[in-house]
Amino acid sequence: MLSASIPENETERLAKLAEYEILDSADEQDYDDIARLVTEICGTSLSTISFVDRERQWFKAGVGITAKETHRDVAFCAHTILGDDLFVVEDAFKDPRFEDNPLVTIDPRLRFYAGMPLITPDGYRLGALCAIDRIPRVLTEQQKDAMGILARHVVHLLELRKSNRLLEAQNRTLAESSELKSRLLSIVSHDLRSPLASMASTVTLLTDHDLGSDEQSQVLSELGKLLLSTEHLIDNVISWASQEVNRAGFTVQEIDLVGFCGGLSDALSWDFRRKGNQFSIHCPEGAIAITDPNVLGFVLRNLLGNANKFTQSGTIDLECHVEAEAVRFVVRDSGVGMSPARVKSLFDWSARSRTNGTDGERGAGLALVFCADFAAKLGGTITAKSEKGQGSEFTMVLPTAKTAP
Repeated sequence: MLSASIPENETERLAKLAEYEILDSADEQDYDDIARLVTEICGTSLSTISFVDRERQWFKAGVGITAKETHRDVAFCAHTILGDDLFVVEDAFKDPRFEDNPLVTIDPRLRFYAGMPLITPDGYRLGALCAIDRIPRVLTEQQKDAMGILARHVVHLLELRKSNRLLEAQNRTLAESSELKSRLLSIVSHDLRSPLASMASTVTLLTDHDLGSDEQSQVLSELGKLLLSTEHLIDNVISWASQEVNRAGFTVQEIDLVGFCGGLSDALSWDFRRKGNQFSIHCPEGAIAITDPNVLGFVLRNLLGNANKFTQSGTIDLECHVEAEAVRFVVRDSGVGMSPARVKSLFDWSARSRTNGTDGERGAGLALVFCADFAAKLGGTITAKSEKGQGSEFTMVLPTAKTAP
């Protein structure tokens, strides 16, 4: 048996084949119809539309063929893609290249093969349209011409497939852009306008009323809280919107979790001390996460900040668990807790609401929504469980780099 040689442009050819996303796709009537036409026009009992992959030929459609693929070494179509013309084997039993081919000597015991290469507009031969039989045959010129016409039609279907997928991607981008604009408008009109209005009212209270020193201190304290919460909100919105607009993907790298979590502790230590909260990290030495450090930092900072917001003179714990195909982070606090209804709506964009912390800290309800959105984009999840007066627990599970999208 003579196996076909590898085309000189094999790397580029395989890349072009991948562009069409045709391999292992579902059955489609248009391709099935062409395969059936081949048998009717050529009078053969078998036909296929095959694509030659790196180590296999895969059948998109066929008549009389039950297999979905065969090894490339035995594929007649691997010979077909070496030229631009119809490749014909009138009697494989008498052809030294194929007489001992297992497709000839055992089932399906092929004798006749005619394959027209499927050539893309830029000249790549991806596979073949084949007329096959178990008896020797000779095609007429009209049958050969028909094979060429049908092969070009298969390529047209491939091009249409690629164009449709590009249009679908563009439509998704437009829809996502429209959704982003709607969400940003909602944030500006609701989540940002409200604290700005509160700040304006506070400034008016200071300037238009004769307040005592104690009253001024109280008003200035409230103004400071408003400024801090608004700054935090703007930072979160910018981080989220930048990722949405750029859509450049994530920078995945190895992260030393002990050092990373230690850095978070240093950055948030003053906030924890101010609320009288004891913060503990439970992370095994040598623990490694393979994910985007910016996203991980954003989510954990917000989860820890949320725990601190609703805990006074209590405990806050951060746990890291490295598992086979994922990394699990748990943020647990001994704070005020939440009702089941509140837990259910935490990550719902349309159900976000303002809830003040134990020290009057303000919030827009956006941080957890952003966290869930970021985690989802990395193929992960965030869940929460809580009871009134019993504290809260948030768990984020992120896949490893091998399983992340």
